[in-house]
Amino acid sequence: MLIYAHRGYSANYPENTLSAFEAALPYVDGIELDVQLSKDGRLVVIHDETVDRTTNGTGWVKDMTLQELRQLKIDGYERIPTLEEVLGLIERSNVTLNIELKTDQYAYPGIERLAWLAVDEFELGDRVVFSSFNRETLVLMRDVAPVARLAVLTLTGESDTVSFAEMIRAEAIHAQPAFIGSKAWDQIQQTTLETRLYTINDVKDLPLIAVSAIMTDEVERFTK
Repeated sequence: MLIYAHRGYSANYPENTLSAFEAALPYVDGIELDVQLSKDGRLVVIHDETVDRTTNGTGWVKDMTLQELRQLKIDGYERIPTLEEVLGLIERSNVTLNIELKTDQYAYPGIERLAWLAVDEFELGDRVVFSSFNRETLVLMRDVAPVARLAVLTLTGESDTVSFAEMIRAEAIHAQPAFIGSKAWDQIQQTTLETRLYTINDVKDLPLIAVSAIMTDEVERFTK
């Protein structure tokens, strides 16, 4: 079972920051992060559609330029990173990067192409998995990048989750632990799709049935 750091080592460091990603590297097989677009079309790493919860600012990510976003502080000292900064960090390691495209509230037209171009520039296409709750985003990503690695994000699995994943040639389904035992879980057993579960922070919450990977904030609790 592989271990992915959920938004980096977010139990001990500010989530989705370079320090959280760097701290996770010695312990994990992969890192998960969230990407949105700034007003001027830059790929920025932040989970919420607004900056209110994680920074000292307020407002929508989509309404702020990269320069404006970079002026904000996270926990008093960190800045919102660009995807390119994280790719530069990942490039020096051997971990997989799971990029969640945060298009479920706002579409961010063109984000799929920009994200793939950034990954391709660093020649990391074989070590990056793109995921999203937005199915249109995944369809567009497949059109933009026929060789991209894709994963379908779901909560506990809709009735057509597995058939959709197969249609777009995804490699995995990313779901909550309650996915196990669902109808979609039964269906996935008949395919080559992998199951990766989020977000598991206690060893006692590990599934009894084998899965391909888990995502966790508490990366050292699951050190091999």
